[in-house]
Amino acid sequence: MPQADFVEIPVINIAALMGGRSADVDKIAAEIALACETAGFFYVVDHGVPAAMVDAVFEAGRWFFARPQAERDALDVATSPNFRGYVPIGIKGPNVPRRMLEAFQMMLELGPDDPDVRAGNVMVGPNRWPAEAPAFRAAMEAYYGAVTALSHRLLGAFARGLGLPDDYFRPFFRKPLTQLRLLHYPPQRPDSDAEGVEAHTDTGAFTILLQDQVGGLDVRNRAGRWIRATPIPGSFVINIADMMQRWTSGRFISTPHRVANRTGQDRISVPFFANPDYDATIIPLTRDVAAGEKLYEPLACGPYVEKAYRAAWPRAAR
Repeated sequence: MPQADFVEIPVINIAALMGGRSADVDKIAAEIALACETAGFFYVVDHGVPAAMVDAVFEAGRWFFARPQAERDALDVATSPNFRGYVPIGIKGPNVPRRMLEAFQMMLELGPDDPDVRAGNVMVGPNRWPAEAPAFRAAMEAYYGAVTALSHRLLGAFARGLGLPDDYFRPFFRKPLTQLRLLHYPPQRPDSDAEGVEAHTDTGAFTILLQDQVGGLDVRNRAGRWIRATPIPGSFVINIADMMQRWTSGRFISTPHRVANRTGQDRISVPFFANPDYDATIIPLTRDVAAGEKLYEPLACGPYVEKAYRAAWPRAAR
């Protein structure tokens, strides 16, 4: 399905997803489905994530990236067996160009007795935290929990907008490979041709992005024009990713986007990548297709995400 042309990113109030009237939920689901079919991006407001948690996770990011480099390097992702910890500026995999950002990343933490942990699955295991920083960990874990709940509300809206039962996607997100990242984009010279993140689409199902007021996110429409995702206070930016495009047989669109920080200020953003369970199989929804149009094949989620992570980041052997 060709990417629809759009000139602005819609803003959707989703308050009714938290126990609203059925007719109001239907309206929101229809708005979300339209945004997913045309732009692949939309803002949400009145989303239910407390402002105090948002403030706390921004403060956590500022605190972490202001720590001495040696403290950050002690958590280098290259010393983690499961892609958790600190990603230095300039790291790149075999197919990933140098990026002008640094990151801290965590995922769902499963206990040592979980079958996937015991089996040595490289996508699961313990998170890594700065030493003697309980407030940092608490802020990250609280925010992770609140945005996980938001992701469930959005999954219900996606399903309803597609004419499916509200809980259609939920069985695929029981032990999800969701990843929360703190990203720091240092200032670049205004005339620099470097980018924080090159034009790309996201790997998983969808992304919930919290961005500060510095800005720098651009989204590409069909005509090749870059549309600025201007920060809106109190909002999240939601974007469809490759797996959900596949899942919906191309009805929802995974749209290219990029980040460049030429403001002269430090930029902090906090993406939450909603990925299904390792053992989930993504079977594309059936739909009418044009003559000669190629349909998506079923996809094993875990190996697909694992391959992307291995390409992006080094990891320590267990």
